[in-house]
Amino acid sequence: MAHISARAKTGTIWIVVAFGGGQIIRLASNIALAALLFQEAFALMALVAAVMQGLAMFSDLGLKPSVVQNPRGDEPVFLQTAWTLQTIRGGILFIGAAALAWPMAHIYGANDPMARELLWLIPLVALGAIADGFQSSRMLTAARRMDLASVTKIELLVQVLNAVLMVGLAWYLRSVYALAIAGVVSSGLRVWLSYAMLSGMTDRFRLDRDSVKAIFGFGKWVFLSTMISFLALQIDRVLLAAIFPLAEVGVYSIATSLSLMVAMLVGTLQSSIVFPWYSRMLDHGVPLKEAFRRTRVPLMLVVSFLVVLLVTGASSFFDLAYDDRYVKGGDFLPLLAMGVWFSSLSGIYGAAFMAMGKPQWIAIVSAVKVLSFLLFLGVYLQFDYSIETAVLAVLSAEVVTGATSQYLGWKLGLRNLRMEGLLLLLMLGASALGWWFVHHLPWVAGQHPFVRLLLLGLLEVAVFAPLGHRLVLPMLRRSVS
Repeated sequence: MAHISARAKTGTIWIVVAFGGGQIIRLASNIALAALLFQEAFALMALVAAVMQGLAMFSDLGLKPSVVQNPRGDEPVFLQTAWTLQTIRGGILFIGAAALAWPMAHIYGANDPMARELLWLIPLVALGAIADGFQSSRMLTAARRMDLASVTKIELLVQVLNAVLMVGLAWYLRSVYALAIAGVVSSGLRVWLSYAMLSGMTDRFRLDRDSVKAIFGFGKWVFLSTMISFLALQIDRVLLAAIFPLAEVGVYSIATSLSLMVAMLVGTLQSSIVFPWYSRMLDHGVPLKEAFRRTRVPLMLVVSFLVVLLVTGASSFFDLAYDDRYVKGGDFLPLLAMGVWFSSLSGIYGAAFMAMGKPQWIAIVSAVKVLSFLLFLGVYLQFDYSIETAVLAVLSAEVVTGATSQYLGWKLGLRNLRMEGLLLLLMLGASALGWWFVHHLPWVAGQHPFVRLLLLGLLEVAVFAPLGHRLVLPMLRRSVS
Protein backbone atom coordinates (compact mmCIF):
# COMPACT_ATOMS: atom_id res chain seq x y z
CA MET A 1 0.00 0.00 0.00
CA ALA A 2 3.01 2.29 0.32
CA HIS A 3 3.02 3.03 -3.41
CA ILE A 4 -0.68 4.02 -3.23
CA SER A 5 -0.05 6.50 -0.43
CA ALA A 6 3.03 7.84 -2.21
CA ARG A 7 1.00 8.41 -5.37
CA ALA A 8 -1.69 10.10 -3.30
CA LYS A 9 0.89 12.43 -1.81
CA THR A 10 2.52 13.20 -5.16
CA GLY A 11 -0.86 13.75 -6.78
CA THR A 12 -1.94 16.02 -3.95
CA ILE A 13 1.17 18.15 -4.39
CA TRP A 14 0.55 18.44 -8.13
CA ILE A 15 -3.08 19.38 -7.57
CA VAL A 16 -2.25 22.00 -4.95
CA VAL A 17 0.41 23.50 -7.23
CA ALA A 18 -1.97 23.46 -10.18
CA PHE A 19 -4.77 24.88 -8.06
CA GLY A 20 -2.60 27.73 -6.83
CA GLY A 21 -1.32 28.55 -10.30
CA GLY A 22 -4.73 28.13 -11.88
CA GLN A 23 -6.47 30.35 -9.36
CA ILE A 24 -3.86 33.09 -9.77
CA ILE A 25 -4.46 32.98 -13.53
CA ARG A 26 -8.22 32.87 -13.03
CA LEU A 27 -8.24 35.70 -10.52
CA ALA A 28 -6.03 37.94 -12.65
CA SER A 29 -8.18 37.38 -15.71
CA ASN A 30 -11.34 37.98 -13.66
CA ILE A 31 -10.05 41.35 -12.45
CA ALA A 32 -9.01 42.30 -15.97
CA LEU A 33 -12.42 41.32 -17.35
CA ALA A 34 -14.14 43.37 -14.64
CA ALA A 35 -12.29 46.43 -15.89
CA LEU A 36 -13.10 45.71 -19.54
CA LEU A 37 -16.75 44.65 -19.29
CA PHE A 38 -19.94 45.89 -17.65
CA GLN A 39 -21.61 44.21 -14.63
CA GLU A 40 -24.36 42.80 -16.86
CA ALA A 41 -21.73 40.93 -18.84
CA PHE A 42 -20.75 38.99 -15.72
CA ALA A 43 -24.33 37.82 -15.26
CA LEU A 44 -24.35 36.59 -18.87
CA MET A 45 -20.95 35.01 -18.26
CA ALA A 46 -22.41 33.22 -15.24
CA LEU A 47 -25.27 31.84 -17.34
CA VAL A 48 -22.86 30.78 -20.07
CA ALA A 49 -20.59 29.24 -17.45
CA ALA A 50 -23.60 27.35 -16.09
CA VAL A 51 -24.12 25.85 -19.54
CA MET A 52 -20.41 25.10 -19.90
CA GLN A 53 -20.22 23.43 -16.51
CA GLY A 54 -23.39 21.51 -17.20
CA LEU A 55 -21.98 20.23 -20.48
CA ALA A 56 -18.70 19.28 -18.83
CA MET A 57 -20.48 17.48 -15.98
CA PHE A 58 -22.85 15.63 -18.30
CA SER A 59 -20.21 14.64 -20.88
CA ASP A 60 -18.78 11.57 -19.16
CA LEU A 61 -21.90 9.75 -17.88
CA GLY A 62 -19.82 8.71 -14.88
CA LEU A 63 -17.10 7.36 -17.16
CA LYS A 64 -14.19 8.57 -15.05
CA PRO A 65 -15.43 7.11 -11.74
CA SER A 66 -16.50 3.96 -13.59
CA VAL A 67 -12.98 3.43 -14.94
CA VAL A 68 -11.44 4.27 -11.55
CA GLN A 69 -13.78 2.04 -9.55
CA ASN A 70 -14.24 -0.98 -11.87
CA PRO A 71 -11.71 -3.86 -11.61
CA ARG A 72 -11.66 -3.98 -15.45
CA GLY A 73 -10.69 -0.31 -15.67
CA ASP A 74 -7.28 -1.11 -17.21
CA GLU A 75 -8.58 -3.43 -19.93
CA PRO A 76 -8.41 -1.98 -23.50
CA VAL A 77 -11.92 -3.16 -24.39
CA PHE A 78 -13.36 -1.43 -21.33
CA LEU A 79 -11.48 1.82 -22.03
CA GLN A 80 -12.43 1.83 -25.73
CA THR A 81 -16.08 1.36 -24.80
CA ALA A 82 -15.87 4.20 -22.30
CA TRP A 83 -14.24 6.47 -24.91
CA THR A 84 -16.91 5.61 -27.50
CA LEU A 85 -19.70 6.46 -25.06
CA GLN A 86 -17.90 9.69 -24.28
CA THR A 87 -17.86 10.79 -27.94
CA ILE A 88 -21.54 9.89 -28.42
CA ARG A 89 -22.47 11.83 -25.33
CA GLY A 90 -20.65 14.93 -26.58
CA GLY A 91 -22.67 15.00 -29.79
CA ILE A 92 -25.98 14.52 -27.97
CA LEU A 93 -25.12 17.34 -25.60
CA PHE A 94 -24.46 19.73 -28.46
CA ILE A 95 -27.86 19.00 -29.97
CA GLY A 96 -29.59 19.37 -26.62
CA ALA A 97 -27.82 22.62 -25.77
CA ALA A 98 -28.57 24.12 -29.16
CA ALA A 99 -32.24 23.24 -28.69
CA LEU A 100 -32.27 25.04 -25.33
CA ALA A 101 -30.79 28.27 -26.69
CA TRP A 102 -34.03 29.89 -27.82
CA PRO A 103 -36.08 29.10 -24.66
CA MET A 104 -33.31 30.41 -22.41
CA ALA A 105 -32.86 33.57 -24.47
CA HIS A 106 -36.62 34.15 -24.37
CA ILE A 107 -37.01 33.52 -20.63
CA TYR A 108 -34.05 35.61 -19.48
CA GLY A 109 -34.60 38.21 -22.18
CA ALA A 110 -37.97 39.00 -20.61
CA ASN A 111 -36.11 40.09 -17.46
CA ASP A 112 -33.27 41.90 -19.24
CA PRO A 113 -32.96 42.42 -23.03
CA MET A 114 -29.21 41.78 -22.92
CA ALA A 115 -29.92 38.13 -22.13
CA ARG A 116 -31.19 37.61 -25.69
CA GLU A 117 -27.54 37.09 -26.67
CA LEU A 118 -27.90 33.60 -25.17
CA LEU A 119 -29.55 32.57 -28.46
CA TRP A 120 -26.10 32.60 -30.11
CA LEU A 121 -23.85 32.16 -27.11
CA ILE A 122 -25.15 28.76 -26.04
CA PRO A 123 -24.71 26.96 -29.40
CA LEU A 124 -21.25 28.48 -29.71
CA VAL A 125 -20.25 27.24 -26.27
CA ALA A 126 -21.81 23.84 -26.98
CA LEU A 127 -19.21 23.21 -29.69
CA GLY A 128 -16.83 22.59 -26.82
CA ALA A 129 -18.91 19.57 -25.76
CA ILE A 130 -18.22 17.90 -29.10
CA ALA A 131 -14.50 18.54 -28.70
CA ASP A 132 -14.44 17.33 -25.08
CA GLY A 133 -16.06 14.08 -26.16
CA PHE A 134 -12.92 13.21 -28.13
CA GLN A 135 -10.51 13.58 -25.22
CA SER A 136 -8.16 10.61 -25.11
CA SER A 137 -9.01 7.66 -22.89
CA ARG A 138 -5.48 8.12 -21.54
CA MET A 139 -6.97 10.83 -19.33
CA LEU A 140 -9.20 8.16 -17.76
CA THR A 141 -6.25 5.82 -17.26
CA ALA A 142 -4.23 8.57 -15.62
CA ALA A 143 -7.08 9.20 -13.18
CA ARG A 144 -7.29 5.51 -12.28
CA ARG A 145 -3.55 5.28 -11.63
CA MET A 146 -3.42 8.67 -9.83
CA ASP A 147 -0.73 9.67 -12.36
CA LEU A 148 -1.55 13.36 -12.33
CA ALA A 149 1.66 15.14 -13.32
CA SER A 150 1.01 15.19 -17.08
CA VAL A 151 -2.73 15.80 -16.64
CA THR A 152 -1.96 18.78 -14.40
CA LYS A 153 0.45 20.20 -16.97
CA ILE A 154 -2.26 19.91 -19.62
CA GLU A 155 -4.79 21.75 -17.47
CA LEU A 156 -2.34 24.53 -16.64
CA LEU A 157 -1.50 25.04 -20.30
CA VAL A 158 -5.19 25.16 -21.17
CA GLN A 159 -5.91 27.62 -18.36
CA VAL A 160 -3.13 29.95 -19.48
CA LEU A 161 -4.37 29.94 -23.08
CA ASN A 162 -7.97 30.40 -21.96
CA ALA A 163 -7.09 33.39 -19.79
CA VAL A 164 -5.01 35.06 -22.50
CA LEU A 165 -7.72 34.51 -25.10
CA MET A 166 -10.52 35.76 -22.81
CA VAL A 167 -8.73 38.97 -21.87
CA GLY A 168 -7.46 39.61 -25.38
CA LEU A 169 -10.83 39.01 -26.99
CA ALA A 170 -12.63 41.00 -24.28
CA TRP A 171 -10.35 43.95 -25.00
CA TYR A 172 -11.01 43.66 -28.73
CA LEU A 173 -14.71 42.71 -28.72
CA ARG A 174 -15.87 44.22 -25.39
CA SER A 175 -18.40 41.39 -25.35
CA VAL A 176 -19.26 38.23 -23.48
CA TYR A 177 -18.52 36.38 -26.72
CA ALA A 178 -14.89 36.49 -25.56
CA LEU A 179 -15.70 33.79 -22.99
CA ALA A 180 -17.50 31.58 -25.49
CA ILE A 181 -14.81 31.71 -28.16
CA ALA A 182 -12.00 31.20 -25.66
CA GLY A 183 -13.83 28.22 -24.16
CA VAL A 184 -14.24 26.44 -27.48
CA VAL A 185 -10.61 26.98 -28.49
CA SER A 186 -9.44 25.79 -25.09
CA SER A 187 -11.50 22.60 -25.39
CA GLY A 188 -9.85 21.85 -28.71
CA LEU A 189 -6.41 22.40 -27.22
CA ARG A 190 -7.18 20.08 -24.30
CA VAL A 191 -8.16 17.30 -26.71
CA TRP A 192 -4.96 17.67 -28.73
CA LEU A 193 -2.77 17.74 -25.62
CA SER A 194 -4.50 14.65 -24.21
CA TYR A 195 -3.06 12.69 -27.15
CA ALA A 196 0.24 14.54 -27.47
CA MET A 197 1.31 14.54 -23.80
CA LEU A 198 -0.06 11.22 -22.50
CA SER A 199 1.10 7.76 -23.50
CA GLY A 200 -1.23 4.82 -23.90
CA MET A 201 -3.33 2.85 -26.31
CA THR A 202 -4.89 4.20 -29.50
CA ASP A 203 -8.56 5.07 -29.17
CA ARG A 204 -11.06 3.47 -31.51
CA PHE A 205 -14.81 3.14 -31.63
CA ARG A 206 -16.00 0.02 -29.84
CA LEU A 207 -19.03 -0.97 -27.80
CA ASP A 208 -18.51 -4.11 -25.72
CA ARG A 209 -21.78 -5.36 -24.30
CA ASP A 210 -20.44 -6.36 -20.87
CA SER A 211 -18.49 -3.13 -20.56
CA VAL A 212 -21.53 -1.03 -21.46
CA LYS A 213 -23.58 -2.91 -18.88
CA ALA A 214 -20.95 -2.36 -16.17
CA ILE A 215 -20.56 1.34 -17.00
CA PHE A 216 -24.29 2.00 -17.07
CA GLY A 217 -24.86 -0.07 -13.95
CA PHE A 218 -22.52 2.22 -12.01
CA GLY A 219 -22.97 5.28 -14.19
CA LYS A 220 -26.77 5.54 -14.05
CA TRP A 221 -26.52 6.78 -10.49
CA VAL A 222 -23.53 8.95 -11.34
CA PHE A 223 -25.55 10.45 -14.20
CA LEU A 224 -28.48 11.19 -11.89
CA SER A 225 -26.09 12.57 -9.28
CA THR A 226 -24.38 14.71 -11.90
CA MET A 227 -27.62 16.24 -13.14
CA ILE A 228 -28.77 17.08 -9.64
CA SER A 229 -25.27 18.25 -8.65
CA PHE A 230 -25.32 20.62 -11.61
CA LEU A 231 -28.57 22.09 -10.35
CA ALA A 232 -27.12 22.32 -6.85
CA LEU A 233 -24.06 24.20 -8.12
CA GLN A 234 -25.79 26.53 -10.57
CA ILE A 235 -29.40 26.99 -9.49
CA ASP A 236 -28.63 30.18 -7.54
CA ARG A 237 -27.17 32.08 -10.51
CA VAL A 238 -29.61 30.57 -13.00
CA LEU A 239 -32.61 31.50 -10.85
CA LEU A 240 -31.40 34.87 -9.57
CA ALA A 241 -30.66 36.04 -13.12
CA ALA A 242 -34.36 35.65 -13.86
CA ILE A 243 -35.41 37.58 -10.72
CA PHE A 244 -32.95 40.42 -10.09
CA PRO A 245 -31.25 42.94 -12.40
CA LEU A 246 -28.30 41.50 -14.29
CA ALA A 247 -25.98 44.15 -12.83
CA GLU A 248 -26.60 42.83 -9.29
CA VAL A 249 -26.35 39.22 -10.39
CA GLY A 250 -23.07 40.02 -12.12
CA VAL A 251 -21.54 41.26 -8.86
CA TYR A 252 -22.96 38.23 -7.05
CA SER A 253 -21.37 35.98 -9.69
CA ILE A 254 -17.93 37.48 -9.06
CA ALA A 255 -18.29 36.88 -5.32
CA THR A 256 -19.49 33.33 -6.00
CA SER A 257 -16.52 32.59 -8.27
CA LEU A 258 -14.15 33.69 -5.50
CA SER A 259 -15.85 31.54 -2.87
CA LEU A 260 -15.87 28.54 -5.20
CA MET A 261 -12.07 28.55 -5.36
CA VAL A 262 -12.09 26.56 -2.13
CA ALA A 263 -14.81 24.22 -3.36
CA MET A 264 -12.90 23.68 -6.61
CA LEU A 265 -9.77 22.65 -4.69
CA VAL A 266 -11.71 20.20 -2.54
CA GLY A 267 -13.62 18.89 -5.55
CA THR A 268 -10.42 18.29 -7.49
CA LEU A 269 -8.77 16.55 -4.54
CA GLN A 270 -11.94 14.52 -4.04
CA SER A 271 -12.23 13.26 -7.62
CA SER A 272 -8.53 12.93 -8.47
CA ILE A 273 -6.97 11.83 -5.17
CA VAL A 274 -9.39 10.97 -2.36
CA PHE A 275 -11.84 8.84 -4.35
CA PRO A 276 -9.16 6.79 -6.19
CA TRP A 277 -7.22 6.46 -2.93
CA TYR A 278 -10.28 5.18 -1.08
CA SER A 279 -10.96 2.72 -3.90
CA ARG A 280 -7.42 1.34 -3.86
CA MET A 281 -7.39 1.16 -0.05
CA LEU A 282 -10.65 -0.82 -0.09
CA ASP A 283 -9.13 -3.15 -2.71
CA HIS A 284 -6.32 -3.83 -0.23
CA GLY A 285 -8.72 -4.61 2.60
CA VAL A 286 -8.33 -1.36 4.55
CA PRO A 287 -11.66 -0.36 6.17
CA LEU A 288 -13.24 2.80 4.77
CA LYS A 289 -13.54 4.19 8.29
CA GLU A 290 -9.76 4.14 8.66
CA ALA A 291 -9.10 5.67 5.24
CA PHE A 292 -11.70 8.36 5.91
CA ARG A 293 -10.22 9.14 9.32
CA ARG A 294 -6.81 9.83 7.79
CA THR A 295 -8.10 12.43 5.33
CA ARG A 296 -11.16 14.19 6.73
CA VAL A 297 -9.67 16.34 9.50
CA PRO A 298 -6.53 17.49 7.59
CA LEU A 299 -8.60 18.40 4.52
CA MET A 300 -11.21 20.27 6.54
CA LEU A 301 -8.47 22.11 8.41
CA VAL A 302 -7.10 23.39 5.09
CA VAL A 303 -10.65 24.30 4.03
CA SER A 304 -11.22 26.17 7.30
CA PHE A 305 -8.05 28.20 6.80
CA LEU A 306 -9.02 29.21 3.25
CA VAL A 307 -12.62 30.00 4.22
CA VAL A 308 -11.46 32.25 7.07
CA LEU A 309 -9.23 34.18 4.66
CA LEU A 310 -12.18 34.72 2.33
CA VAL A 311 -14.58 35.69 5.12
CA THR A 312 -12.26 38.18 6.78
CA GLY A 313 -10.50 39.53 3.70
CA ALA A 314 -13.55 39.99 1.45
CA SER A 315 -14.08 43.73 1.83
CA SER A 316 -10.35 44.51 1.67
CA PHE A 317 -9.94 42.44 -1.48
CA PHE A 318 -12.85 44.10 -3.29
CA ASP A 319 -11.50 47.52 -2.24
CA LEU A 320 -8.15 46.56 -3.74
CA ALA A 321 -9.12 44.73 -6.94
CA TYR A 322 -12.43 46.20 -8.13
CA ASP A 323 -14.01 49.60 -8.62
CA ASP A 324 -17.08 50.98 -6.86
CA ARG A 325 -19.50 49.12 -9.14
CA TYR A 326 -18.55 45.85 -7.41
CA VAL A 327 -18.44 46.97 -3.77
CA LYS A 328 -21.41 44.77 -2.76
CA GLY A 329 -19.30 41.74 -3.56
CA GLY A 330 -17.47 42.34 -0.29
CA ASP A 331 -20.78 41.84 1.54
CA PHE A 332 -21.77 38.72 -0.42
CA LEU A 333 -18.46 36.86 -0.15
CA PRO A 334 -18.33 36.19 3.65
CA LEU A 335 -21.69 34.40 3.67
CA LEU A 336 -20.89 32.50 0.47
CA ALA A 337 -17.50 31.43 1.87
CA MET A 338 -19.06 30.07 5.06
CA GLY A 339 -21.44 28.08 2.88
CA VAL A 340 -18.44 26.60 1.09
CA TRP A 341 -17.21 25.16 4.41
CA PHE A 342 -20.33 22.99 4.59
CA SER A 343 -20.27 22.10 0.89
CA SER A 344 -16.62 21.03 1.23
CA LEU A 345 -17.56 18.73 4.09
CA SER A 346 -20.25 17.25 1.85
CA GLY A 347 -17.67 16.76 -0.90
CA ILE A 348 -15.35 14.80 1.38
CA TYR A 349 -18.21 12.52 2.41
CA GLY A 350 -19.15 12.25 -1.27
CA ALA A 351 -15.79 10.69 -2.12
CA ALA A 352 -16.46 8.01 0.49
CA PHE A 353 -19.93 7.37 -0.94
CA MET A 354 -18.46 6.94 -4.43
CA ALA A 355 -15.75 4.57 -3.19
CA MET A 356 -18.42 2.41 -1.54
CA GLY A 357 -20.37 2.27 -4.80
CA LYS A 358 -23.16 4.54 -3.56
CA PRO A 359 -23.26 7.45 -6.04
CA GLN A 360 -27.02 7.62 -5.48
CA TRP A 361 -26.30 9.08 -2.06
CA ILE A 362 -24.56 12.02 -3.73
CA ALA A 363 -27.72 12.51 -5.79
CA ILE A 364 -29.74 12.55 -2.56
CA VAL A 365 -27.45 15.16 -1.00
CA SER A 366 -27.59 17.35 -4.12
CA ALA A 367 -31.38 17.08 -4.28
CA VAL A 368 -31.59 18.19 -0.65
CA LYS A 369 -29.44 21.20 -1.52
CA VAL A 370 -31.66 22.23 -4.44
CA LEU A 371 -34.91 21.77 -2.56
CA SER A 372 -33.72 23.49 0.60
CA PHE A 373 -32.40 26.47 -1.40
CA LEU A 374 -35.77 26.87 -3.13
CA LEU A 375 -37.56 26.59 0.21
CA PHE A 376 -35.35 29.09 2.03
CA LEU A 377 -35.40 31.49 -0.93
CA GLY A 378 -39.19 31.42 -1.10
CA VAL A 379 -39.54 32.02 2.63
CA TYR A 380 -36.82 34.65 3.01
CA LEU A 381 -37.97 36.74 0.05
CA GLN A 382 -41.36 37.12 1.72
CA PHE A 383 -39.64 39.28 4.35
CA ASP A 384 -37.02 41.09 2.23
CA TYR A 385 -37.06 40.93 -1.56
CA SER A 386 -33.37 41.55 -2.22
CA ILE A 387 -30.35 39.71 -3.54
CA GLU A 388 -28.73 39.99 -0.09
CA THR A 389 -31.56 37.84 1.26
CA ALA A 390 -30.96 35.35 -1.55
CA VAL A 391 -27.34 35.02 -0.41
CA LEU A 392 -28.56 34.09 3.06
CA ALA A 393 -30.74 31.40 1.46
CA VAL A 394 -27.63 29.97 -0.23
CA LEU A 395 -25.84 29.71 3.13
CA SER A 396 -28.85 28.13 4.83
CA ALA A 397 -29.12 25.48 2.10
CA GLU A 398 -25.43 24.61 2.46
CA VAL A 399 -25.86 24.05 6.22
CA VAL A 400 -28.74 21.64 5.61
CA THR A 401 -26.73 19.87 2.90
CA GLY A 402 -23.74 19.39 5.19
CA ALA A 403 -25.95 17.91 7.88
CA THR A 404 -27.49 15.50 5.35
CA SER A 405 -24.03 14.29 4.27
CA GLN A 406 -23.08 13.72 7.89
CA TYR A 407 -26.21 11.66 8.50
CA LEU A 408 -25.55 9.44 5.48
CA GLY A 409 -21.90 9.13 6.46
CA TRP A 410 -22.91 7.92 9.90
CA LYS A 411 -24.82 5.09 8.23
CA LEU A 412 -21.44 3.92 6.88
CA GLY A 413 -19.87 4.18 10.33
CA LEU A 414 -18.12 7.49 9.58
CA ARG A 415 -19.25 9.12 12.81
CA ASN A 416 -17.16 11.89 14.36
CA LEU A 417 -19.48 14.79 15.13
CA ARG A 418 -17.25 16.04 17.92
CA MET A 419 -14.24 16.65 15.67
CA GLU A 420 -16.32 18.24 12.93
CA GLY A 421 -18.01 20.47 15.51
CA LEU A 422 -14.62 21.59 16.81
CA LEU A 423 -13.49 22.42 13.26
CA LEU A 424 -16.67 24.45 12.71
CA LEU A 425 -16.07 26.37 15.95
CA LEU A 426 -12.48 26.97 14.87
CA MET A 427 -13.64 28.39 11.53
CA LEU A 428 -16.23 30.65 13.18
CA GLY A 429 -13.88 31.76 15.96
CA ALA A 430 -10.99 32.51 13.61
CA SER A 431 -13.39 34.40 11.31
CA ALA A 432 -14.63 36.52 14.22
CA LEU A 433 -11.04 37.24 15.29
CA GLY A 434 -10.01 38.23 11.77
CA TRP A 435 -13.12 40.39 11.31
CA TRP A 436 -12.36 42.28 14.54
CA PHE A 437 -8.69 42.58 13.56
CA VAL A 438 -9.46 44.12 10.15
CA HIS A 439 -12.49 46.27 10.96
CA HIS A 440 -12.14 47.30 14.60
CA LEU A 441 -8.41 47.57 15.29
CA PRO A 442 -7.70 51.22 14.36
CA TRP A 443 -4.10 50.83 13.22
CA VAL A 444 -5.15 48.00 10.86
CA ALA A 445 -8.49 49.39 9.61
CA GLY A 446 -6.81 52.58 8.39
CA GLN A 447 -4.19 50.80 6.28
CA HIS A 448 -4.17 50.34 2.51
CA PRO A 449 -6.27 47.28 1.47
CA PHE A 450 -3.14 45.40 0.39
CA VAL A 451 -1.53 45.97 3.79
CA ARG A 452 -4.72 44.84 5.54
CA LEU A 453 -4.75 41.64 3.53
CA LEU A 454 -1.08 41.00 4.28
CA LEU A 455 -1.54 41.52 8.02
CA LEU A 456 -4.66 39.37 8.00
CA GLY A 457 -2.80 36.55 6.25
CA LEU A 458 -0.04 36.64 8.86
CA LEU A 459 -2.60 36.53 11.67
CA GLU A 460 -4.45 33.53 10.23
CA VAL A 461 -1.21 31.66 9.54
CA ALA A 462 -0.27 32.16 13.20
CA VAL A 463 -3.67 30.79 14.27
CA PHE A 464 -3.67 27.72 12.02
CA ALA A 465 0.04 26.84 11.89
CA PRO A 466 0.12 24.83 15.17
CA LEU A 467 -2.85 22.72 14.11
CA GLY A 468 -1.43 22.27 10.62
CA HIS A 469 1.85 21.07 12.08
CA ARG A 470 0.01 18.60 14.30
CA LEU A 471 -2.61 17.27 11.88
CA VAL A 472 -1.58 17.88 8.26
CA LEU A 473 2.13 17.12 8.35
CA PRO A 474 1.65 13.69 10.01
CA MET A 475 -0.71 12.73 7.18
CA LEU A 476 1.96 13.61 4.63
CA ARG A 477 4.60 11.71 6.55
CA ARG A 478 2.38 8.62 6.68
CA SER A 479 1.99 8.90 2.93
CA VAL A 480 5.62 7.99 2.36
CA SER A 481 6.04 5.64 5.32
